[in-house]
Amino acid sequence: LMHAAQGGHDLCAHALLENGAAVDATQEDGYTALTFACQNGHDLCAYALLENSAAVDTQNLKGFTALMYAAQNGHDLCAHALLNAGAAVNYAKSNGFTALMICSQNGHEWCAREMLRAGADPNKTRADGWTALMDACYDGHEQVALALIEAKADLEKQTLKGTTALMFAAQNGHEQVVRTLIENGA
Repeated sequence: LMHAAQGGHDLCAHALLENGAAVDATQEDGYTALTFACQNGHDLCAYALLENSAAVDTQNLKGFTALMYAAQNGHDLCAHALLNAGAAVNYAKSNGFTALMICSQNGHEWCAREMLRAGADPNKTRADGWTALMDACYDGHEQVALALIEAKADLEKQTLKGTTALMFAAQNGHEQVVRTLIENGA
């Protein structure tokens, strides 16, 4: 089942599930079929697994969930399926990283908006004090930053070292992000 999910072979996954394949079987590293499907953007496999009651929030040994992999890689349909199945949108790894922070870092606007609609906290901080807005601004992802601002992200929040989202955008030469932050009160 994991191999079918990893390769995006939804019809094979259906056949295996119909014949008793264990939907939540786990590899030694904590990966499940759902993790593989969402990491690789195979939404039809993800839907098949979720329809068969796959555990949504299983963490691998790295602390990643299927939602985090979907967020990292911008697999919007997988993220949507997971959120509709009740994925813990504010789950954080031991270092404080959330799926929203991961998709913000990588500039996946639709994924970020979907998570915010599902109740993701735009002001949640990591161990180092960073927020999703800081991640988006550091990397110049203006549309993600705008989505976070619309969701009431704190524009003045500071890292443990005293740096704000505006400072990160300016430091990295992201002029339009700087302008967007200023226009919104930073």
